[in-house]
Amino acid sequence: MEEEILRVNGLCKSFILEKSFTGKIRQMIKKEKPDEVKALDDVSFSVKKGEILGILGESGSGKSTLARVLMGIHKADSGTATLLDRDLLSNNRAVRLQNLKDMQMVFQDPFGSLDPRMTVREILLEPLKIHSKSINEDMDLFLEKALEEVGLTQDCLYKYPSQFSGGQRQRIGICRALILDPKIIIADEAVSALDVSVQAQILELLMKLKKNRGLSMVFISHDVAVVRQIADRIIILYHGKIVEEVEADSLLNGVKHEYSKKLLNAALSLREGE
Repeated sequence: MEEEILRVNGLCKSFILEKSFTGKIRQMIKKEKPDEVKALDDVSFSVKKGEILGILGESGSGKSTLARVLMGIHKADSGTATLLDRDLLSNNRAVRLQNLKDMQMVFQDPFGSLDPRMTVREILLEPLKIHSKSINEDMDLFLEKALEEVGLTQDCLYKYPSQFSGGQRQRIGICRALILDPKIIIADEAVSALDVSVQAQILELLMKLKKNRGLSMVFISHDVAVVRQIADRIIILYHGKIVEEVEADSLLNGVKHEYSKKLLNAALSLREGE
């Protein structure tokens, strides 16, 4: 039986809708409950070792909220999540740190996710310092090997993010995510801000890392073609609910839910119109 890295059960998350000042006053006078939008509604899934799970859905489907809840940026309203049998939603600091070591995130924006005042060396050292991870070899040699794994050279170490292209910055972001040797990566729209040719290179890198490291991944995207290319299994989100789960090979002809069919038809129409 394959090792289960991540399990999520019944995850729910709602947000209160912001109102104008007069709307808030009217709500207080009438003693009405604040209006809420349900971003995640009873979401359940699992990820096995070495598996890439694709999360597919349009804007507003709850994809990024799911990533932020798993990473502890948002607090879940209800439900459970375990990472290697540890409580992923725990408030215990020691457990939280261990979870963050074993689960790292690659962000959508390769420009905004790197501190422009820090060199690449400082960016890569930061998570090591936070988690007090000791290295059994020369630190610069260790960092050079880490950069080499994501297709960058050692002369990058003392440069700043502004000196790199978008694809190179995303490689630095991936390198930073890998520096703690995590068991799973959450990639939230990790290639959507990149040119198509650069997207292909980053996807190839992620698939190579999966193979070489046995790395698990939750790959979140609105792009049908991208998710189909990289994922082993795909779940489709609609208004915070999982409406369908399919193997990646069956995505184009195996979906049954009406929303899934509309999503695929829209994607195929766009591609035909290019």
